[in-house]
Amino acid sequence: MLRRHDEHGQILVMVAAGMVLLVAIAAIVVDLGMSWMLRRQEQNAADPAAIAAARFIKPYEEALDQVGRDAALLGMDQEACFYAQENYFFLGDANCAAALASGDLEVNYPPSGPMSAPYSGRPGFVQVVIHATHPSFFGQFLGQPFAQVDTTAIAAHTTGNSNSSSLVALQAECQGGSAGNIVGGGHVRIFPAAGVTQPGGYIHVNSPCGSSTDDICDNGVGQAALSISGTLEAPYAYMDGSCTINGASGPGLVCPGGGAGCLDEDHPPLFDPLANMPEPDMDDFPAGVCPDGTVSTPSATSGCDLRRGPDCPPDPLDAAIDICTLDPGVYYGGFSVGSRVRLQLNPGMYILAGGGISLSGSSSIESVAGAIGVARITIFSTDGPGCPAIAKQCQGAITITAQQSFLAKATNTASCQALAAIMWTCPWRGILLWQDGTEVYDPGGSPITLGGGSNVIISGTIYAPLDDVSINGGQDTTGCDGSATASCLAVQIISYTWKIDGNALVEMPYDPAELYQLEQRGLVH
Repeated sequence: MLRRHDEHGQILVMVAAGMVLLVAIAAIVVDLGMSWMLRRQEQNAADPAAIAAARFIKPYEEALDQVGRDAALLGMDQEACFYAQENYFFLGDANCAAALASGDLEVNYPPSGPMSAPYSGRPGFVQVVIHATHPSFFGQFLGQPFAQVDTTAIAAHTTGNSNSSSLVALQAECQGGSAGNIVGGGHVRIFPAAGVTQPGGYIHVNSPCGSSTDDICDNGVGQAALSISGTLEAPYAYMDGSCTINGASGPGLVCPGGGAGCLDEDHPPLFDPLANMPEPDMDDFPAGVCPDGTVSTPSATSGCDLRRGPDCPPDPLDAAIDICTLDPGVYYGGFSVGSRVRLQLNPGMYILAGGGISLSGSSSIESVAGAIGVARITIFSTDGPGCPAIAKQCQGAITITAQQSFLAKATNTASCQALAAIMWTCPWRGILLWQDGTEVYDPGGSPITLGGGSNVIISGTIYAPLDDVSINGGQDTTGCDGSATASCLAVQIISYTWKIDGNALVEMPYDPAELYQLEQRGLVH
């Protein structure tokens, strides 16, 4: 009997130990479950908070003084508080301010701390961290009645590298000849600009014309995706179809250093890299004012008619030329430039709500010269609100083929920082000319045509996804280094089709700093 009593005592001890173990396991499971739920709740707050706070990165980077930077940082804090409170953290303004002060809610620009890798210290990224606690059942036994859960989110709103191509033809079918054309027997040379070490300056042609897959640009028959009459010197060329030398006026495609192997035929088409670029909102920009004082309005049936006369004073250096000056804004019906008129554009965004641009005779367009150099501009051509009832408000061609010059550079980061008046233009810095592509493609619809006998020195991205871009380098112009008989096109052309004409040397330095930069946005961690 005593033996059985002893055995019963051992069982009680084992049951008691088992019960303690089961309670401990249950406590751990409950603690882990509560931690998981709290982390999920924190993540639901931190993710949108980081995305919203990232909207203030560009205002911070473009602020002209510490007051502007402090305002941007305050905006980040307010967004973090808003989404934290939406998820029941730090309710009340005082509580959220206290959380920011104590570090329970962190908004770090740029990201910092042990949870910020690999974005620690990198501009263009913002980090939101939430620290919160919940009661701990298992911790009670260890003297820790609460468990802390830390969650982070990092979002970006940063300028990345520009698209690495210099010439892109988006036409994805074989029609109307080659989508990419070098004609006239001239020499087009694409090369890295001074100081540029990253690869780029490539050519992409989506047209499937031609069937060659030998990756050699030679004399062929029938249509081709890329047709070269003269010389095209480029780092690399990719095309869905084939490349053909048209005639014997030049060697065709020339690889860097005179070698071979810089052509890939039967290459997959390139998706439009700017397809998701948001369009400017006309309501964000002032109404344009013509030189005669006429204010452009949404009911306008014509644009600015820029002619010689009292509204455009004579050029002090050449009485045969009158100078018309325009400020940024929305111009319903666009503008036409008469003969012997030099149109000077002050820095900023010019929205052509229909009408486009046309020049005639010995006229020209140029950015004004100022304290920080050539004024930076962006020209956006689109339909006005009166289209199609008001024909002049339907998107028009941009035609600059006069006898003088087209001298213009796209808005860049330096001009945004130096000129507060053009801040609204800065989201599109790097864009020089833009046909918005809202109309159904028509080979004669709204093309961009530049050059003729003129001096062409331009930089920036030319974007016309549903239209043709044609540039004539002229016969006797000034190149990028000031040499004669050369045009300087520090541009990127992304269009339905493109053509570069002229017997002169056309230099196209690839400089990402002068082009539209593809931005990285949204959550990254």
